Amino acid sequence: MPMQHIWIIGAGKYGKKAVYAMKKRFPESIIKVVDESPVACNSIAQPNIETVCMDGVSFLFKNLDRSRYPVWVIPVIPVHLAFEWIRLKLSLSVEPAEIPVSVQESLPNVFPGKHGEIFISNASFLCPENCPEPEDICTYTKLPKKEPLYKLIESLSCMNHLNIVICSHQLAPGIGGITPQSLFNALDEIRNSKYPILLSTACGCHGVLQAFNLSPCKCRS
Repeated sequence: MPMQHIWIIGAGKYGKKAVYAMKKRFPESIIKVVDESPVACNSIAQPNIETVCMDGVSFLFKNLDRSRYPVWVIPVIPVHLAFEWIRLKLSLSVEPAEIPVSVQESLPNVFPGKHGEIFISNASFLCPENCPEPEDICTYTKLPKKEPLYKLIESLSCMNHLNIVICSHQLAPGIGGITPQSLFNALDEIRNSKYPILLSTACGCHGVLQAFNLSPCKCRS
């Protein structure tokens, strides 16, 4: 495998799991782990692993640009990382909005979050942490899988809304990563939108969706 950089945002339980999985799958990769907790950073420090002790969203905002970026960004913090990064890039232009009822009614197993977002899942049960996410058969039920969640969200009829889905790719069982290019593409679409935004990050089975409007203020590049 060619040398590649991987950023893991979060050094908790799943951050540690991501480090182990990425070292195993991409042994020549350069891994950077970001967490605001010194204790968490110290617990994960090891040879060939760089730790950065700061807020993960702030780190991504300050360090991710179009001239230098990793192959993968792995979000393992309890916030919608893509939304928070885009919110900072757009500065004060972001105003939270209600997610249309018609959208919520079209999605499976919706659970409200604490900040206006909703969590969505094709599963009505607790998935195994190490699910390899096979394409055809559910690991837990042994039944044929439903339509991939990211495709379902993309296909929604969202009148007078811009619907953007950032796909999370499974890099190892239970570990999903997003590409920086997908973040930049979403940012470009959003900053030019005249409509309210529906922004999701989703894999085949699980996802999070946020709605917001843009005010007239200028965006940051």
